[in-house]
Amino acid sequence: MAGTSWDKLGQMDAAFDIVAPAIRRVAAAEGVKLVEFHRDDPIWRLDFARSAGGEAVVDVAWEEERPDTFLVSAAWWLDDYDTTMRRQHREDIGRFTREQSLQELENLLHEAIRRVDGWGESDLDQQSGPNPDWQRYQSREDFYRTRLPKR
Repeated sequence: MAGTSWDKLGQMDAAFDIVAPAIRRVAAAEGVKLVEFHRDDPIWRLDFARSAGGEAVVDVAWEEERPDTFLVSAAWWLDDYDTTMRRQHREDIGRFTREQSLQELENLLHEAIRRVDGWGESDLDQQSGPNPDWQRYQSREDFYRTRLPKR
């Protein structure tokens, strides 16, 4: 999906116009950061730091091949500056279709955030790295500084 061509942006805007009010309401109610068109892709992301550590996201993704369907997924990761490794967990939460009420999307997004809030370190079932650039380009203090709302 990365690098979505500019000619598709109008189509992406139109797709998200339908669900935007629900996603914005959930972001405000849950106190998380909303990123519209994450990396210029058809993904709206609810982004936050966890009091348990690390960062988490709930994504609402749209695909041109299924224009009436939005996929909701959630992820949480913990990065270790010293080992330069990332531990993470990701789950597909559900689907929302345009014929459903926006309240159903809101419920799905609130449920996704509740699920993430309930995950613990034993749920971190994937690992990636090493990421040597973490140490090369930032101090330990800067690495662990977050600018995201914390839940």
